[in-house]
Amino acid sequence: MSPVLVVHGGAWAMPDDMVEAHKTGVRNAIGAGWAVLQRGGSALDAVEEAIVILEDDETFDAGRGSFLNREGKVQMDALLMDGSTLRAGGVGCVERVRNPVRAARKILSDSPARVFCGRGERSGSPRSTESSCASNEELVIQREVERLREYQAQGANQKQDFVRARNLARLQSARSPWTAKGNIAGRDFHGRHVEQSSRAFGGTPR
Repeated sequence: MSPVLVVHGGAWAMPDDMVEAHKTGVRNAIGAGWAVLQRGGSALDAVEEAIVILEDDETFDAGRGSFLNREGKVQMDALLMDGSTLRAGGVGCVERVRNPVRAARKILSDSPARVFCGRGERSGSPRSTESSCASNEELVIQREVERLREYQAQGANQKQDFVRARNLARLQSARSPWTAKGNIAGRDFHGRHVEQSSRAFGGTPR
């Protein structure tokens, strides 16, 4: 059986001037994941490395460039699942974490828990090393600062329309490789809703 890798970088009414950046990011993620599979790596390894590329690319609503919560901070959710065991590991509401997928993978592999919820290194989340941490300022980009200001300036009814119009923009769906050994792994992740409460889960770890 030949391995297969699928990378989906969001589903929404994408402006023309953002299309090429999304295509480039997805191609880069595929390249990173595919290199793992070609070396004989696992589906989980391939998913993790593909997602790191997207988390580091501010084009996507994940990692750097995520939507900001009402406090102006980046909070992220992530979930990773191993198809051979159906075991999952995830994080929710994490802050100051450069790559939430790394923490989700560590929980999946090494923790009896399924989900850690908290603010990055203060949550006790595994793999909270210096290299994996980032300041909120490192994760925030001007595009999202302006998006939050625009949202907060709206009235209640306009806010509902704003959310409906942009809801699909936050979706970063599962990255799923099927390895030659027949195993499949997937990951769902995103940077949550614009102006979401810092205490509320997003839509990933369920």
